[in-house]
Amino acid sequence: MKILITEFRQESNSFNPTNSTLEFWMQTGEYEGADVRAQFDGYPCAIGGFLHALDESEHKPEVICGTVMACQSGGVAEQSVMDHYMSKLIPQITENLPLDGIFISYHGALVTTEYDDPEGEITRRVRELVGNSAVISVATDLHAYISETLVRNTNVVLAYLTYPHVDYFETGYRVAKLGLECITSAVKPVTAWVPVPMIVPAAAYNTLKGAFKEIIDFGNNLKQQRKIIDFSVYQMQPWLDIPTPNSSVVVAAYSQEDAAKYAQQLAELLYAKRHEFSLQLMPIAEVIKRANDPQVMKPVILVDSADSCNAGAAGDNMAVAAEILASGCEFRAATVVNDEKAAQKAHKLGVGARAEFTLGASRDKRSQAVTVQAYVKSLHDGVFRQEGPAGRGMTQRIGLTAVLSVGNLDIVVCEWMAGNGDPQLYRAHGIEPTLYDLVVVKASTSFRVAYEKLAGIICEANTPGSASSDLKHLPFERLPKNIYPWTDKNILDWSVVFAPIAE
Repeated sequence: MKILITEFRQESNSFNPTNSTLEFWMQTGEYEGADVRAQFDGYPCAIGGFLHALDESEHKPEVICGTVMACQSGGVAEQSVMDHYMSKLIPQITENLPLDGIFISYHGALVTTEYDDPEGEITRRVRELVGNSAVISVATDLHAYISETLVRNTNVVLAYLTYPHVDYFETGYRVAKLGLECITSAVKPVTAWVPVPMIVPAAAYNTLKGAFKEIIDFGNNLKQQRKIIDFSVYQMQPWLDIPTPNSSVVVAAYSQEDAAKYAQQLAELLYAKRHEFSLQLMPIAEVIKRANDPQVMKPVILVDSADSCNAGAAGDNMAVAAEILASGCEFRAATVVNDEKAAQKAHKLGVGARAEFTLGASRDKRSQAVTVQAYVKSLHDGVFRQEGPAGRGMTQRIGLTAVLSVGNLDIVVCEWMAGNGDPQLYRAHGIEPTLYDLVVVKASTSFRVAYEKLAGIICEANTPGSASSDLKHLPFERLPKNIYPWTDKNILDWSVVFAPIAE
């Protein structure tokens, strides 16, 4: 048995005006062959899950480690990025034919300058190369846009079941195990896909409590009762300006009848709860007022999800910092910003220097900048390991980094932000969140597992940015308004598409 594994993963944001270039992708590296095992084996990621499932298999497959490319979320990817990946992947496939399986890790919300659905297109090309006898098994984020093209060219497609995401490894493992079952079992699993015409703000739900947890719990109960093999509920990332949007449900079972039946049930449940995926955003000034109130538990976490790099925003908006500074900032506050030139300037000046800095609007010229007199408090190489639990131990590299102090406000200034929801983005640079009154977190929901343990209160703030939760006011040009929240139908006819059954 011969299995090739590969990854091509980024979450795009159509409203970030800066495209993601190949150079931007290469900041997080490219791996193939033995380097894939050295970098990912045993780590909490989908590739790590693939490797573990394959290595423990009684069938002892030969594992070919194809190209692994993953990038921090950002603007639409240049087509040259996809072309570069395919220039590596196609020879890796053709040189190893025949293959029994190809296991692919995607995000699922990637857009390039030529393709609205690059993952679907890549999978279609892979299917043409390997034929119908090979099993294609795909792992994705639960914020993926799952297209009919992708489904019709895969045998297995599954997503994370947690948000905040803490099951990267487990998802890779599930996908590889089910892929192996498709190859070896006499009774082949069947995958059914049901699109759901809705998108909702990513900050409006999680799997820790509430409506979305109830949906995931329902699916898990189906698994425990052995009515289905596995499932995924996809809440499409809402910052994709594409012409055929949908959230969706995928169910794997041992019959088409069961796969279709339970996929439709989950789709109905997801759509029925659509009104519960709403968010009340707080004015920035109100959050600052709470941070200044001695009666309020600290730290106050100000959630700036609209500028979250995890959601593809630029991470360079200083609107919150501007209001903190305008308030007089009698409390201790911390924030973070992407600003390559400012970080480099701080490194040239050195620790202890005082100088004027203009911070913000370094990537998105619509972002708010501030000009301040700042003290260079510390300098760093920007390499740190996440504390997790999501991605615990994974290395992040955010380029040259400095901590600038402006009165009581400490600002982590980096060349490119990553690990937005992990406290080590601050702690690794000398800022202990529990010793501050107000901490700005530029993430949608990923931060909650870590920050809910240390926060006094968490406040979702009404901030500007290309990952805004105010979907109706985003500048969509191509996305049709015949889905929720623009169109709100009570009854829908559910269509079912089946992935091909492994030969």
